[in-house]
Amino acid sequence: MGKINIQMYSFMDGKHNDSRENLKTAARMGYDGVELFGPDFQIPAEEMKELTEKLGIRVVSMHAPDKHQIVSLLPYANTVGCSFIGLSMEVMRDEADVHRWAKELNELGKACKEAGCMMIYHNHTQEFAPCGEERIIDILLKETDPELVGFELDAGWCAAAGYDPVEHVQRYSGRIKLIHVKESSEVLGPMPPVDLDNVEWKDGRPVFPPDVQAMLDHAKEINCPACEGLVDWKKLKEAADANGCQAYIVEREYSVGDRVEMLTEDIRRYREVI
Repeated sequence: MGKINIQMYSFMDGKHNDSRENLKTAARMGYDGVELFGPDFQIPAEEMKELTEKLGIRVVSMHAPDKHQIVSLLPYANTVGCSFIGLSMEVMRDEADVHRWAKELNELGKACKEAGCMMIYHNHTQEFAPCGEERIIDILLKETDPELVGFELDAGWCAAAGYDPVEHVQRYSGRIKLIHVKESSEVLGPMPPVDLDNVEWKDGRPVFPPDVQAMLDHAKEINCPACEGLVDWKKLKEAADANGCQAYIVEREYSVGDRVEMLTEDIRRYREVI
């Protein structure tokens, strides 16, 4: 039985808005560690360190709210004992953006390494879209320095894009440092990036055109119950362990019914295979 961690974004169902209580709930459910994101950084670093130590959970990784805050969050990461810090998504509109982002990843990775952390980048489906004769993800992996930049494979989004996460971790042995344990029940193919900088915002939330909102809603709805999706977790765990993965992090974006009950059932099921 391995350690299973949770991305704190999993509590974002509109009902669980207290980061301190969410951390306590994660510990009660049996998760071994957490991956922090935006709202969690409102808790001062020293308090976060004391709270997680008291709860017996470790901070495995952190997702910065945006790329411009990665460097400024490095002291926070050091205080809480976090080894990985990264970004959940970068909007890449064309091939030039892909090469630009690879360059930026190396620059951010250098700053992170100097601070004792590793920069990671997390995929959605967009990274599996064609880019010239390759895929976006292939270019990012090829053009980034393995000593500076690691990757967090969201296995659910990889499968939803139509690709095998087992093949991916084997192909890029040593580059996949973290795995998001997420379910997808359907192949959607690579979806276009959603540029939050160029949409209307109302009451702190983006307002998308109806067709885009429908696409996003459907993408979340395929986040089915644990072990009922496209990924063979036993095979992926074996492959990832053999190829340098260091942590497994559950992320849930959608649930039927109570979110905490579903996250509790998730870890119960994953304990059998991860």
